[in-house]
Amino acid sequence: MFRSLFPIRSSNPIMYSCFVALATMANSSLRAQDIKSIVPPVADGAIRVATFNVSFHREAAGELIENLKAGDEQIAKITKIIRAVSPDVLLVNEIDYDQEGLSAKLFLEKYLQSSDFDSIVPETKFQYHFTDAVNTGVPSGLDMNQNGKLDEPDDAWGFGRYPGQYGMAVYSRFPIAEKEVRTFRKFKWRDMPGALRPRDPAKDADFYPDELWEKLYLSSKSHWDVPIDTPFGRFHFLASHPTPPVFDGPEDRNGCRNHDEIRLWCDYIENGEQAAYIYDDSGKRGGLDPQAAFVLAGDLNSDPNDGSGRSEGIRRLLGMPRVVASPIPESPGGVEAAEKQGLANKTHQGPPAQDTADFNDRSPGNLRCDFVLPSNQFEIVQCGIFWPTEEHGKEWQDWVEATDHRLVWIDIRWKQ
Repeated sequence: MFRSLFPIRSSNPIMYSCFVALATMANSSLRAQDIKSIVPPVADGAIRVATFNVSFHREAAGELIENLKAGDEQIAKITKIIRAVSPDVLLVNEIDYDQEGLSAKLFLEKYLQSSDFDSIVPETKFQYHFTDAVNTGVPSGLDMNQNGKLDEPDDAWGFGRYPGQYGMAVYSRFPIAEKEVRTFRKFKWRDMPGALRPRDPAKDADFYPDELWEKLYLSSKSHWDVPIDTPFGRFHFLASHPTPPVFDGPEDRNGCRNHDEIRLWCDYIENGEQAAYIYDDSGKRGGLDPQAAFVLAGDLNSDPNDGSGRSEGIRRLLGMPRVVASPIPESPGGVEAAEKQGLANKTHQGPPAQDTADFNDRSPGNLRCDFVLPSNQFEIVQCGIFWPTEEHGKEWQDWVEATDHRLVWIDIRWKQ
């Protein structure tokens, strides 16, 4: 989810350098051998794949680039978590996109690969990365929220204050076949058969007038099929960040969109007759080859048990024959947080150990909305959510509070 976290940060390079040095000394006990108590090493013969909504969105275009160049406390905390978990392939949600791809590159070179963090977690795996344009913040020129005003954040193709806000990036230890990447940013919602076109119950009419509905894109950011070439074989990394199913009205326009953004992946994976309608940004039609291995990842903003979303969408995805949905990643920190925070968490049906986001305690409470789901060519060897408890130390609690989401990881191994 987004629109809720605005962490304190420092863009002063001297302050940042001091911060890194002090953090390293203060956390000298949190070296590699101690990290194992929170997250185990990658299993033998396995690949670790992860997703993390890092909340790197900023208030203005270009601000993230300046933070990355100068040094930033929040980004340093997120870096430490990523390097502690040490995934081989990672999707980052909510990293602002710019046309030159500079923010994604700076995060790789200045943080993920930086020797400044080697005293904490010395191993750096990422050598490749991919990023591309998203719909968030791109002006539509249309009255998307039907309030009689134009050029508001809610009137962009995807909610955002400027083009590229809440973007995405993929980081990988293994080569990315960039020429074979498929993106679906400009797929129009109207072209999905049986799309959940929002209805205005007060008027008993479609919420979006025809002239707007004909133009509206489905993806609030984008949907990416990113081929990753590992020593064990290729898999397709299916990355997205559907809009949260809230911040709307009785028409449930965001709930409908979230459902259908998830449904696009369901149809893409099944690749039967129902996938013939899908086209990518180059005009190529159809879904994923039925024999192709994949891992679907992202902040899907939909909990199968709790929250206000249309859970039938995420439930369909989790129940698909080609998707390995168990074991489910868990953490002790999720249980501790739900017990301490109470309120909405007391009414939830889903196990708090499976929560991946620490949201407002009154509503909706903590939810499971970040997923890493492999295809049935794989087995999940081990998995987890990076959410330490108070027993792990106050320092770790400080790091994870740099975002309202938690890093979710799985170790997968190709079946024999």
